[in-house]
Amino acid sequence: MLKMSEKDQLLPVNRSDSIVRSFPDILEEYIRPCFAEFFGVTLFVFIGCTSIYNTGGNIVGIAFAHGFSIALLIIATGSISGGHLNPAVTLGILISGAITPFKAILYAVAQVLGGILGAGISRGVLGDELYKNISGGAHDLPAHVSVGEGVLCEVMLTAMLVTVILSSAVDPKTKNVLAPLGIGFTVVADILAGGGITGASMNPARSFGPAIVVSYAKNVWTNHWIYWVAPSVGASFAAVCYRLVLASPENRFIKPQN
Repeated sequence: MLKMSEKDQLLPVNRSDSIVRSFPDILEEYIRPCFAEFFGVTLFVFIGCTSIYNTGGNIVGIAFAHGFSIALLIIATGSISGGHLNPAVTLGILISGAITPFKAILYAVAQVLGGILGAGISRGVLGDELYKNISGGAHDLPAHVSVGEGVLCEVMLTAMLVTVILSSAVDPKTKNVLAPLGIGFTVVADILAGGGITGASMNPARSFGPAIVVSYAKNVWTNHWIYWVAPSVGASFAAVCYRLVLASPENRFIKPQN
């Protein structure tokens, strides 16, 4: 098994915070990582939305399409940007202390823009009628699911995802070269558990892009706030638990006395 060098490991601790003085510094510190997040989310949302049509809406097929694609994209972008590919994940990693607030904001903007482009490409591939038939791959609550149930479901699904990410890919004492697989299978498990309840978004960029693009045909905005608030709460909850208890001693809020 190949061993990854420290600079190539997934979700690395943020690079130097020194003042950027040249374009190569800006490129490596901001442009390249942000483009990796933008492009990665574009591909992820395209695969996710398009898989809904090609699997006939089968929850197992949808779950594996999302899980496999996120695992592969983390492998592809992990050594460039950390492979967050999700504003809620970036929030959790911000709370963990592994990224600066400024870069976290840049990542979130890049991720949201990538989600819009990915949904737009899916619409271009499927055509307006087929895209409308799958509601653009956008998320919404079924009639039998209450707002409270939807919020709680998304909180718990996202908390599981962010816990796996922080423990397997961020913490220097516990991160593992198999983290992308673990994260991918977490997405599969979450969709199998919550897909029939909320669509199992866990990712505001995954929800927002399709909602924007399908707006011409369907209103999916009534409960859309859930797909921002609940993943953010779930990610924050997981990150606080991590910093209080689960993190290696040097990464906890309260560090042990020598």
